[in-house]
Amino acid sequence: MQRNFFTVLALSSLLFAGAGCVTTEKGDLKFGVPGKDTIVSRYELPYDKVKTAAIAVLKRNGTLVGDDLIKKVLEGRIDTASVFVSLDDSEPKITKISVQVRRGAVADIDLASELQKQIYGELITH
Repeated sequence: MQRNFFTVLALSSLLFAGAGCVTTEKGDLKFGVPGKDTIVSRYELPYDKVKTAAIAVLKRNGTLVGDDLIKKVLEGRIDTASVFVSLDDSEPKITKISVQVRRGAVADIDLASELQKQIYGELITH
C-alpha cells in the first residue's frame, strides 16, 4: 500500500516537473509543456501586405482576438487553439513572420505549419 502511494507520488511529481511556462510571441508567459510550436518564414514583401494576408487567414479559420500594434502581434483562436502571429519588418525589404500555436498546454506544430502555408497561398494569390 505504501509502495503504491510513493509510486503515484513520484509519477505525479514527474508530470508537474515536465510542465512549466512557455513564452508566447506576444511576450506573455503561459502555462504549458515546452516544445516546438513556432514556424518562421521570411517574405520579400511589404509589411502591410503580409499583415493583411495573416489577418485574412486567421479570420477564415477562426477568430481574430487581438491586434497589438506596438509589438506587431496578431492573436487568434481556432477551435481550442491559441494562435499568435508575430510580424517583424526590421530588415529592409523583408518581412519575417512567426506563427505560434498552442492547444491548451501542448504545442501544435502541424496547425502552425498549415497556417503558414495558407498565409503564403494568400500572398501569392493577391
